[in-house]
Amino acid sequence: MRQLPNLLGLFRILATPVLAWMVLLASPTAYLGAAILLLLMALSDMADGRLARHLKVVSPLGVFIDTISDKIFVAGVLIPMIETGLIPAWIALTIIIREFVVSGLRSFAAAEGIVISARRFGKQKLVITVVALIWRLLAAHAEIGGFLGVIFGGSLVPLLNLWPVVMGLALIWTVGSGIEYLWQAWPLLRRGWTPKAS
Repeated sequence: MRQLPNLLGLFRILATPVLAWMVLLASPTAYLGAAILLLLMALSDMADGRLARHLKVVSPLGVFIDTISDKIFVAGVLIPMIETGLIPAWIALTIIIREFVVSGLRSFAAAEGIVISARRFGKQKLVITVVALIWRLLAAHAEIGGFLGVIFGGSLVPLLNLWPVVMGLALIWTVGSGIEYLWQAWPLLRRGWTPKAS
């Protein structure tokens, strides 16, 4: 039980190639499987931090795994979605660049002995992004003849076709939370820009 939070993080990392492979298969069953796997990975990401605190087993390794695993599985689904034409490259690029910028800011701050903690806006960003990606996978499943496309006489299709709206919200949260991190780190960045006197 004490290793469960770390094992959940490792599960997300190790399952990422399977997730990418499912998207690249580009079949109705594979898209549905990818959506379900992505949901499980996101739920495990939300659970492991709380579980570690509850079990009092928070560790530097656990924090590291938790920090990188969500970035790995999000990038692991975005890149094959570009290749299969499910999303434009600029959407994936915006999300991935934001992750690099925020990770760099937090590393820079840590080197200066300052912790930039995750804000609510940033935590909401991951949830909205995952919802948008799952929505797009389910829409792709329906578009190419999956059972969700015919269930209830096709009444789900108009709802699934709203994925661009949800993806737009994910982009707003992505950019907004990135700006929030930059604003939080701005005094440190401005100080670091000034050359130190020899």
